[in-house]
Amino acid sequence: MRVDESIVIQEKPSKIYSILSDYHHWQTWSPWLLAEPEAKVTIADSGDFYQWEGQIIGSGQMQITRKSAKHDFLLMDLTFLKPWKSQAKVAFYLKDEGASTQVRWTMDSGLPFFLFWMKKSMEAYISQDYGRGLRLLKDFAETGKTNSSIKFLGLKKHPAMQYLGLQRSISTAEMEQCMGEDFGRLMPLFHQKWKALQAGAPFSIYHKFDVVRKKVIYTAALPLTEIPTDLESDMITGTLPAMQVYSVLHQGPYRHIANAWSAAAMHLRSKQFKPLKKTPPMEVYWNNPKDTSELELKSEILFPAKA
Repeated sequence: MRVDESIVIQEKPSKIYSILSDYHHWQTWSPWLLAEPEAKVTIADSGDFYQWEGQIIGSGQMQITRKSAKHDFLLMDLTFLKPWKSQAKVAFYLKDEGASTQVRWTMDSGLPFFLFWMKKSMEAYISQDYGRGLRLLKDFAETGKTNSSIKFLGLKKHPAMQYLGLQRSISTAEMEQCMGEDFGRLMPLFHQKWKALQAGAPFSIYHKFDVVRKKVIYTAALPLTEIPTDLESDMITGTLPAMQVYSVLHQGPYRHIANAWSAAAMHLRSKQFKPLKKTPPMEVYWNNPKDTSELELKSEILFPAKA
C-alpha cells in the first residue's frame, strides 16, 4: 500500500518540524485519538517513541528513525499490533515556500495476504485519515489549537419526519460547492414560504458514499410537518421512520466534519453499536454559518442503530 497526502501550512519548516519530531505534540492533532481520547498513550521522554493501546483504535507503536538538521524530512517506523499485525515506513517531507511550507505525509506498507481484497479501500481510508490529520496539524501549527472537538452522545431516539430536498450524485471533490448551492436554494425558500412548517434542523442524508471511487449520493433536506404543494420541479420528498440512532456531535469549522464521521465509523467497526444497514446515516446542522463563528458551528452525525 502507498499513501501520499500533502498540505500547505502558513508557518516556517522549523516550527512544523518541531511539532512532528516530538511525539509529545501528536496527541493534540492525531486524527485517530479523536475517536478514543481515553486510549492509553505512552511517549518516551525523548519524544521519539510513541505507543498506543485502545479498544477502538487498536494498538501499535512508532519510532523516529532519522531526522534532518535542515528540517526537510523525518523518517519513522510504524508497527500495528491490533486489529492485525503489519509494519509501515512513514515519512514527512517539508518544502520551504517562503511564507509557507508544503508538508507531505507518506506511508509504504502492506496488508496480511488474506486481506488482499481490501487494498484499495484501505489506501482510500488511510488517505482520508492523513488528510484529516494534516488539516488538524495545519490548525495546530498556525493557531496553537486544532479547532475540532467531538462528543459521543451515544444511542438516542430520533423521531419520524417528512422532508423535502435536493438530491445529487457527484464526486466527493464537488461536495462542498454542491451542498452550498443546494442549501443556498433551500434555506431562502424555507424562510419565505415554509417556516411555519418547520420540524427540526436542516440535514443531509448520505445514501451512498464510495470512498474508493470518490463518489457520493446525498440529499440536502429540510424536515417539515407537512409537504407543501408549491415545490420546484427538481425537488424530492421523503419520510424517515422513528428510529434509534448513534450520535456524534462535532463542534468547529465544517472542514473538520470528517473527524466526526471517521470517529463514528470507528465506533461502528469496534461494535459500540449495531447499525440498521438499510437506513442511511445523516448529518444535522444545528446553527447557521452565516451568523455563527466557525469555531461555534455544531454538526451532528447520526448512524441509524438497532435497539
